[in-house]
Amino acid sequence: MKPIKRIEALLEGKRLETPAINLWKHFPPYDEDPKMLIKKTIQFQERFHWDFVKVTYQGLFSIQDWGSKIKWPTRDCEWPNTCAGVGVVTDYSIKNVEDWKKLHVLPMDEGSMKDTIDVAKGVIDHYKGEAPVVVTVFNSLTTAQKMSGDKMFIHMRQNPEAFREGIETITQTTINYVKELVNAGADGIFFASQLGNYDKMSVAEYETFGRPYDLSILEHAKKMWFNIMHMHGNAPMFEMMSQYPVQALNWHDRLVDIDLRKGRELCGDKILIGGVDEFTVLPNGSDDELKAQLLDALQQVSDGRIILGPGCCVPSSINEDRFELAKKLLLEL
Repeated sequence: MKPIKRIEALLEGKRLETPAINLWKHFPPYDEDPKMLIKKTIQFQERFHWDFVKVTYQGLFSIQDWGSKIKWPTRDCEWPNTCAGVGVVTDYSIKNVEDWKKLHVLPMDEGSMKDTIDVAKGVIDHYKGEAPVVVTVFNSLTTAQKMSGDKMFIHMRQNPEAFREGIETITQTTINYVKELVNAGADGIFFASQLGNYDKMSVAEYETFGRPYDLSILEHAKKMWFNIMHMHGNAPMFEMMSQYPVQALNWHDRLVDIDLRKGRELCGDKILIGGVDEFTVLPNGSDDELKAQLLDALQQVSDGRIILGPGCCVPSSINEDRFELAKKLLLEL
C-alpha cells in the first residue's frame, strides 16, 4: 500500500497491518541549497520509505529575509551523510522594541522564502499521489524569538502594542507562505510552536500573542488534509494546542509528563506521532531496548491511530543505519 493510502486509512480510523513510522531529521549542509535539499529529501525517502515526507529547510529560513545575520559552520561530510553543525544567529534583526514596527510583509518570490517554496514544489512534484508531503512552518512567536532572542519577552511585556505590530506582520508573511504551499499542492504543514510552553510564557500571554495568530495561520492551511501540530519543549500547553484544527499531534512524549496514553485521553481521535526517544534509545539503545520502546508506544495507543516518530527532529549526528534498524525491529513486532 502506498504511503498516501496508509495515512488516509489512519485518518479513516482503520488499523494498519504494519505500524506507520517516520524518523525525520534536518539535512545540513544540503538544507542551505534548494536543489541539494530536494535531492537529499528524495534520497532519504527512497531509502526508508516513510509514511509521509517531511520537507525540513534549515531552521532559520523564516528570519533570513528580515536581515538577521547567520554564521554557518564549516562542513566536512560527504554525500549522502549529514553534518551535525547548524547555523547560529550572530546579529539579530530585532534589537530595539521599535524594530517590531519596521518589519514589512516579505515577498514570496525572492530570498529564503522563495528557496524553501522551491524545495517544497520539487518534493511535492516528485511524490504527488505516492506519499503525503508535509512542509515545516514555524508559528509567529517562534519566528519572532528566532529574530530577537530573549529580548522578545522583554519587548512583549514592556511594550505589547509595538510587539503586536511585529507579530501581525510575521503572521501575514506566514499566511502568504502557507498559501504558496497550498497552491503548490502540499498535503499539509508541520506547524511548529516553540513558545507554547509553561516555562516560557504564561497561558494569558500565549492566549494574547500566540493562539489567535496560530489559528489564523491554520485557517489558511485547512485546504490541506494532513496538518500536524508540533508542540516543542519540556512543558507544552498541551490542553490548548491539542485542540487546534489539525489532523495529527507531535510532542516530546518521552520527555514530558504527557505520554501517548495521556495524549489520547486529552485529544480525541487525532493521529498521535511519537513514541521514539531520539536522544538516548534510538542512537544508543540495544536492539531489545529499541524494540521494547516501539512496542510500548503502540500499546499506549490502543486505537491504532499512531505514527511512530521522534519528539522532534532526530539529531543529524545519528548514523542513519539506526533508522534502518528501527524499521527492521518494527517488522518483528
